[in-house]
Amino acid sequence: MDPTNPANPRKPKALGRSEQRSEVELDARHTDVLREIVRHHIQTGEPIGSATVSRAVKLGLSPASIRHVMAELEELGLLTQPHTSAGRVPTERAYRVYVDQMVHRPRIGAGQAAAIERALFDSRGEIEELLGEASRQLSRFSHQVGLVLAPELRRLIVDQLEFVRIDGRRVMAILVARSGVVHDRILDVSEPLAPQELERIGRHLTDELGGHTLPEMREILERRLREERAVYDRLMARSLELGRRALELEESEAELFVEGASNLLSPPEFSDLDLLRAVFRTLEDKRTLIDLLGRLLDSPGVRVVIGEENPLSDLARCSLVASPYRAGERVMGTVGIVGPIRMPYGRAMALVDHLSRVLTRLLSPGN
Repeated sequence: MDPTNPANPRKPKALGRSEQRSEVELDARHTDVLREIVRHHIQTGEPIGSATVSRAVKLGLSPASIRHVMAELEELGLLTQPHTSAGRVPTERAYRVYVDQMVHRPRIGAGQAAAIERALFDSRGEIEELLGEASRQLSRFSHQVGLVLAPELRRLIVDQLEFVRIDGRRVMAILVARSGVVHDRILDVSEPLAPQELERIGRHLTDELGGHTLPEMREILERRLREERAVYDRLMARSLELGRRALELEESEAELFVEGASNLLSPPEFSDLDLLRAVFRTLEDKRTLIDLLGRLLDSPGVRVVIGEENPLSDLARCSLVASPYRAGERVMGTVGIVGPIRMPYGRAMALVDHLSRVLTRLLSPGN
């Protein structure tokens, strides 16, 4: 029996399109057989034969019947046979069907959850330390590569601006976001500013601009600077100019934390040195990964990008499991796992989801 119409089969939708759902519908027999083959492949990386499937799947089907089902799955592009006498292995399309329709996402263990939360709680004083620890926890418990994209400056709501005198003509501008993120930069000033004057400037700008995002703050300042400057006293003029220069931080590049690249040395699919070098090259070139994870910021929940769905050609033999994290209702960044296509998706999805929720709780106001 043909479980679905194989005419004009379409590839899974690629990253960046509206959805990533598989379009294959299978009956119970085909679902059970394909699930067992995918599970076997995840665990061993080896082809599986009909006799092994028959013993594992409690359908009361003979190996001959299982072979018939496997042949139909092969016709649908879900299985392939590496060698004439070998068993079959799932294709990327099969993994997409498995993730969309079959995967069970377990709750992570209480001990594991407690360890993650304790590690992140102990690191929450500095945002860089917190996000670096988050990437380490992802790598530690997934045995894959952990990724954490830091908050984009343009998304932050800034509650406080401070200015600290370093020496006669240098000032440190400090922006404190509502989420706890702190950014600073050194500014050269044309004339010395006393600490008391810098404190008044910071207090004035905080009162005027606090509670807005950086682009909104820039817009308010530019509007004030365009108005008749004569109406402002010296303190106001200095405040506006110093504020304008401090908010140039908006142009800073996003930061990405990567941990556990050495985990890719173990899976046999990365025994090809050219492939491994290509993957490592992409992990080292953080700009491409920042762009990839940034495209997932507005996608709610956990997303899974499998093999050639990935727009980065060097990661076409890998899968990405990712989810955004927030501060309150505002999306801040992305957490993710990169590993081989035959990764244990249920566990990876549960881990990414849990870690994004913990980060959201730690970064949200009131925590």
